Amino acid sequence: MAIVIPDSLQALAKAAVRRVFKKSLPEPDLKPLHDWFEDVGWDEIVMSVQGGCVSLKNISEQFFYDEMLEDNPDSDARGSKITDETRLLFARERIDYELSQTEDYVHAVELKVSGLPSVFLDCYISGQGQGGWDVGWGSEYKTVQDLLDSYVGVAIGDSGSVSDKQILELWNANE
Repeated sequence: MAIVIPDSLQALAKAAVRRVFKKSLPEPDLKPLHDWFEDVGWDEIVMSVQGGCVSLKNISEQFFYDEMLEDNPDSDARGSKITDETRLLFARERIDYELSQTEDYVHAVELKVSGLPSVFLDCYISGQGQGGWDVGWGSEYKTVQDLLDSYVGVAIGDSGSVSDKQILELWNANE
């Protein structure tokens, strides 16, 4: 069942959808719409989760070194030649581990307005430990994939969202 935007926010929602398809239109202030989703539409936000997310730069700076492979007791690379294949395996395992521990999530909140195509609002929720959750809003996108593609340098969901080339470039930047 689609969420129903209240009448008081319909004009704003329509302006947001139209702006996605026609960039020359003025950018509306979506704060009232965001506030409404955080209050009344919270379930819509929660159900729109695309996955946990982590910064690839942060992970690579800590772990993407050949020495990490050599010193890791669980690594197949101990005592043998380190190859790109072993680097990729190690990196993907590390990315997936970090994603399993994250409290940061990307959400693609669908905005439906009668008579117009749906668009997706970028919502980022970051865990603050005992401080609760910090909710941030980004841009609006035509598709969920466009939204996900906007997160450059971030793994979302699992290591499969990161190309081999990207991992090896990060690895080589540390060597």
